[in-house]
Amino acid sequence: MPNHPSQGTTFAVTTLGCKVNQADSEAISEQMSSSGYVQRDFNDVADIYIVNTCTVTHLGDRSSRQLIAQAHRRHPDALLVVTGCYAELNPKAVAALPGVDLVIGNKDKDALVKIIEERDKTSSADQPESPISTASSARMLPIVPLDTQHIGSDGVLTFQPAEDEPQPDNPAPLSPFTDSTQTAEAANARLFSRTRVQMKVQDGCNNRCTYCIVPYVRGQSRSRSIASVVEHVQRKVRAGFQEIVLTGIHLGDYHPDEANKEDLGDLIAALLRETEIARIRVSSLEPEDFRLEWLELWQNPRMCRHFHLPMQSGSDAILRRMARRYNSERYRTIIKTAKQLIPGVAISTDIITGFPGESDEDFEQTYQLARELEFAKAHVFRFSPRQGTAAARMRGQIKDEVKKARSQRLLELNEEHSRLFREQFLGNTAQILIEQFKHNCWEGLTDNYLRVEIHDLPENGKDWQHKLIKARLTHLIEDGVYGLYTD
Repeated sequence: MPNHPSQGTTFAVTTLGCKVNQADSEAISEQMSSSGYVQRDFNDVADIYIVNTCTVTHLGDRSSRQLIAQAHRRHPDALLVVTGCYAELNPKAVAALPGVDLVIGNKDKDALVKIIEERDKTSSADQPESPISTASSARMLPIVPLDTQHIGSDGVLTFQPAEDEPQPDNPAPLSPFTDSTQTAEAANARLFSRTRVQMKVQDGCNNRCTYCIVPYVRGQSRSRSIASVVEHVQRKVRAGFQEIVLTGIHLGDYHPDEANKEDLGDLIAALLRETEIARIRVSSLEPEDFRLEWLELWQNPRMCRHFHLPMQSGSDAILRRMARRYNSERYRTIIKTAKQLIPGVAISTDIITGFPGESDEDFEQTYQLARELEFAKAHVFRFSPRQGTAAARMRGQIKDEVKKARSQRLLELNEEHSRLFREQFLGNTAQILIEQFKHNCWEGLTDNYLRVEIHDLPENGKDWQHKLIKARLTHLIEDGVYGLYTD
């Protein structure tokens, strides 16, 4: 590898997992490019490969190892850097994988470029060095303050889970929030996109849901200042982005570290007031944090009419076993109020079936609440024990065949409700942000989460990607809608 980026050192980044991880990869790409490195597609030969791994959500340890192996096979002499939640959770196992040169946990992500450059200097001097970046070594490096870069983690783990993460039984093919099962190619393509930007404004979680490993790999909750987010969005507008997605591990717990009384509503109000971004989208929010007065902000047409609010269960008994901090009535109130105040709003959710101790009656309560609320999209998960979590040690583990049967009922309900949600917009004209050209047509998303395919955009040499256009919605196709372009 060349010893200095000024000599044209190339790098490539790939991402697994949640939107927060995708935001981290976008920040890493910016930092590398700003330091003089030249970005390449992950499928191309590069001098440095950065694999941003997942062990928290739907793509687990195995997928992370596969991407690491792909990069090593593609260019065995490249510097192979592994970061993200898998690197945070099990750094010794990652460091032992063939070809891995550097393992950088979440807590050191902000200093990734400096660590790479420091290692390059050390390697040039032929000095032996551990592949694992430790917190103590990172503190010796000049780290940019949190307000100007994305946020790291202070989580430390002592156990090593061996099983894969659960995958949803019905992943979305084109989703601004929940496409954690996307391919590496799709994730890489988003790093070059100017359509939307994942903007991490919060990281970490102070909750201890009994099935969740997030707090251990992401650390305590902390947030960026409103001023720094506004400035970042203004820069993205100048760079040509049409949409931002505000993301966080526990986004509803957004409280700037230096102004703890401010919350997500204050941040959104500032962005509407002080920026000209065409669309503001909010990613997953936990029901216990949701404030009904925030809904007034969605009277502004720049706010995307979509909320992802994980329900997880409709049984209060199971919610308590999960250590969720809301009950079914609170959840029902949020959904019904949002639908009443925001016409056409899409509500998506996550539901876990087969949680330890879930009786037939508990599941029936979940099913009936989902039927009542008619979600635009429900991501259905079968509970899978995660080593190190309280739920993995609970009595009353559910048999796989029972989980499967319950999941199937919810999947059938989701198909019905998804179709009904899309049907109500047929004949309407909608604004679509064009995402990509796929299967001989352009496709994109409306603000309220409808995937639209458009086959009749004029071929006048214009690149329609990243453009906001209008189309009349005519009929349903697969899990989307067919649209006819209108001037």
